[in-house]
Amino acid sequence: MIAQLLGMRPAALAGGAGINISPNSSLPGSSQVSSFLGGIEQWAIYACLLGLIIGGASLWWGVQNGSINRTSVSQHKILAALAGAVIIGAAVFLITWAFNFGSTVS
Repeated sequence: MIAQLLGMRPAALAGGAGINISPNSSLPGSSQVSSFLGGIEQWAIYACLLGLIIGGASLWWGVQNGSINRTSVSQHKILAALAGAVIIGAAVFLITWAFNFGSTVS
């Protein structure tokens, strides 16, 4: 996904001076950075999955023991894990949208 983001950005005007800026994937280390960011993305998804599993287990534990506080905290953990996964999944779209929006500013 990160490679798509780096390769699909349109050219932008910088400061209204007529300077075209386009992505340059031939810079030294570009493939390593792209690979690194892809790995970070994968580990972040694993962390969201782990948070979902821990939140679900603690929700079950709280319900079994009648702990209202534990169930409430567990629901927040589950929602945070799901929100994190949604943000990670939509990251390429969000960054591309923000870049396109910023390039229209004059």
